Amino acid sequence: MIRPVEANPLIALRSFPVQAPSILGRDKVGNINDNWLVTDAGSKRYMLRAYRRVRDAERIAFQLAFQEHLLAAGFPTAPVVRTQDGETSASVEGLQWALFEFVEGQEFDFTRSAQAREAGKRLAEFETVAAGYRGPVVAPPMEEVDLEKWLAPVSIHVWRVSVLATEQEEQLDKLFAGRGCGRELGYFRHWRREAAEAWPEDRLSALPHTWLHCDYHGRNMVFQGDRLAGLFDFDFVTHGPRTFDVSRSLFNFGRERGGSTVLREEFCRAFLEGYESLQPLSDEERQALPFMAALNWVPDAGFYAARRMETGDPDIDKRLRDDVRMMQAMQAEMHRLAPQFGWNEL
Repeated sequence: MIRPVEANPLIALRSFPVQAPSILGRDKVGNINDNWLVTDAGSKRYMLRAYRRVRDAERIAFQLAFQEHLLAAGFPTAPVVRTQDGETSASVEGLQWALFEFVEGQEFDFTRSAQAREAGKRLAEFETVAAGYRGPVVAPPMEEVDLEKWLAPVSIHVWRVSVLATEQEEQLDKLFAGRGCGRELGYFRHWRREAAEAWPEDRLSALPHTWLHCDYHGRNMVFQGDRLAGLFDFDFVTHGPRTFDVSRSLFNFGRERGGSTVLREEFCRAFLEGYESLQPLSDEERQALPFMAALNWVPDAGFYAARRMETGDPDIDKRLRDDVRMMQAMQAEMHRLAPQFGWNEL
C-alpha cells in the first residue's frame, strides 16, 4: 500500500555526489513514483526519483542493477548515479531514492509510424540484452491485504497467471458484492472460463519466455527523431511469455492517440515488423496475442482491495469498470484486425 510519506528531494540529494543541486521542477509523468528534474553547479541535469509503489530496498536494488546491465550492454537507458557510499539508491525519510543522468528526447509521437517500428525493434533488443543479466533477481513485490489475506500485485499489468484461477472469480464476487458491478463481474467470469480452457497452464508455459518490461509505453521512453534514446521505469520487470509485452505494445503504439482504444493497422504492423526483424513470432505466439491483449487489463481482487485502503485513490468500482472496458475494447479491436494479421479472436 502507498502510504502518505512526505518526500523532500533536497534532503535526499545530500546522499548523492551532486555539487550545489537545485530543483528545476516536478516531473508529472506517471503517478506511481515522485520524480524531480535536478541541475548541478555545472548545469548538468538529472532525474531524482522517490519510489512509492515499490518500497522494498532489495527489489529496487535489483531494478537498478538490471538497468545498469542494459546500459553496459549498449541498450539506451539512463545512467544510474551512485550514492556517496557507492550504492545505487539511498534510504531517506522512509523512502528509497535513486538519481539518474537526464536523457534528452521527446515521448512517443502518435503520428510517426517509424517510431512505432523502432519501439518494436527495441523491445526485441531489450529481451536479447536482458537475457544476459546474471545478477541477483528479486521478484515484483506481492502485498498481503490484511482484511482478506489476499495477495496484491504491484500493478494489474504485471504478468501473472493467478487471475485465471477460479479463486479470482470468488474473490471479485466477494469484494464487489452489492456494489452494482454485476455486468462487469459477469463479463469477467465468462472471459476467464473461456481463457482458462483455451490457454491452460501447460500451453502458456510452452510459449517462449523472456524478461518482460510490463510497462513498455511511449511515456516511459524518449526518442530523438525516430531513434529510441532511452527506456526507463523498470518497476514491473519480471519473467513471462514475451507475447505479454508484445500485445500490450500493440495497444500502446498502435492506438490513435493517448486515451483512445482504436488501433491503427499501419502502426500495429510497423511495431510488429520492427519486433520481428529481430525476434520472429511463432504461429502459436501470434494466436496468443488477442488473449494476452485482454489479460493485460484483467481485474485483480487483491490489487483492488489494496488500493481501497489508500488515501486519495480512485474508488475500486471505477477501477473495475475501467479495466473491464479496456478488456472489451481490446477484444473488439483484436477481433477487427484478425483478418489482416491472422490471429484468433479470444
